[in-house]
Amino acid sequence: MRRKRNEGAPPKFDPALAKSYIGKYILVGVTRVDHAGKLIKQEQLHGIIVGASRKGIVISLRGAHEGREWNMPPDFKAVSVAQPGKYTLRSTGEVVEDPDLLATWTIHEPLRH
Repeated sequence: MRRKRNEGAPPKFDPALAKSYIGKYILVGVTRVDHAGKLIKQEQLHGIIVGASRKGIVISLRGAHEGREWNMPPDFKAVSVAQPGKYTLRSTGEVVEDPDLLATWTIHEPLRH
């Protein structure tokens, strides 16, 4: 089997784009699935982006996770501009109004023996 040229390579980092994210309000959805793709857990986080570098995008969390920071991978393909509106978080019941950005992640857990 041939590998694609960039398969497994870290995502290209854009310093200007990273800098533009600082100060933005982001809503993040994280879905965990097992090795077969069966849902384990869904969680939503939200807060202000306080740092963005090749090491990750650092979010100062608000709401139910107030006072904590969360570092997400610096893969900008997972981030999009949010449509205006109210977003109700299934995991906490919180309502986030008019975030600037959205990010979604699916984490595939390995098969455990």
